[in-house]
Amino acid sequence: MRAFRLPRLPRPIRRALTAAFALAVVGAIALTLARLDWGVVAVMFARRDAGQIGLLLGGALLASMAGLSFGFLAWRVVLLESGPPVSEPRVVRIFFVGFLSKYVPGRVPGMIAVTKVATANGVGFARLISTAALVMSLVLLSGFTVGLLAGVQMLGARAAWLAGAAVLIVLVLVRPQIVNQGSALLLRLLRRPGAAKAASIRGVRLAVAWQSLSWVVTGLHLWPLAIAVGAPPSRSLALCVGAFTLATSIGIASVFIPDGIGVREAVLAAALALVLPAPAAAVVALASRVVSIVGEVLLGVAALATAEYLIRRGRTDRREAGQAAGPSPAGSSRA
Repeated sequence: MRAFRLPRLPRPIRRALTAAFALAVVGAIALTLARLDWGVVAVMFARRDAGQIGLLLGGALLASMAGLSFGFLAWRVVLLESGPPVSEPRVVRIFFVGFLSKYVPGRVPGMIAVTKVATANGVGFARLISTAALVMSLVLLSGFTVGLLAGVQMLGARAAWLAGAAVLIVLVLVRPQIVNQGSALLLRLLRRPGAAKAASIRGVRLAVAWQSLSWVVTGLHLWPLAIAVGAPPSRSLALCVGAFTLATSIGIASVFIPDGIGVREAVLAAALALVLPAPAAAVVALASRVVSIVGEVLLGVAALATAEYLIRRGRTDRREAGQAAGPSPAGSSRA
């Protein structure tokens, strides 16, 4: 099977397309932020002291950003396991370009952009898509497992189907090579090339640990939002963590619905109705979307800016080192 390659364009055209895509991402993010229901934040401030709500919203935002950071670490482990080393700033660049490009309508522009960025930073298409396939399987399995925290409360005995994910996660931890074989089979069925090197046993287990931690920490952002509208703190903690994880996993599995919009909110509202009146549960579900998107954008922009700074500084340092070294001996003899 021939490796997938994008055509190489002249540098001026590449730069123009890069600038156009960056503007498209910025515009798409701005439009997404403008379309959010910011009224739910005002509803929360109307219920409690402004200082308390500010602290609760700040805690929710920090939890959302921390959870995404742990998710990045899971992806990073798999990527670095499947091929030659890549510097940390370039790993960050590849991940967050792909992550923020999801806001651009349609999947094709984002796929092309992240493929070009990955290739330019030493990660081929086969390695990139193998990483995505393996990580997505771990995301869903760990997500439905953590989702048991809410699924049992929502569905009772009918939540038994979620236990299948927990069984598979345990199986993956015991025999990590299964997930490599599963992702390789999926890529063959999709007629996509796989990476030359599979993730190690340690790598798969570490990725499962990071991704599970990511779900738990990200789900924690829902808890202060629920408390802000009157949910009992002790009773709602596990429910909030499980509800967000379950709702997001179902949204991801709903591949034809962009970012699970609507699906996630419906599942969240149904779960939160166990500890809140239905109108308050709907407010929290909508506020969760606001906090999640703001957290993603803030973290993504900060991470990309830091990565670009470090990459450019590294290039400058190498140039300065080369200039300080002076001409080569061969060059001196010719002079």
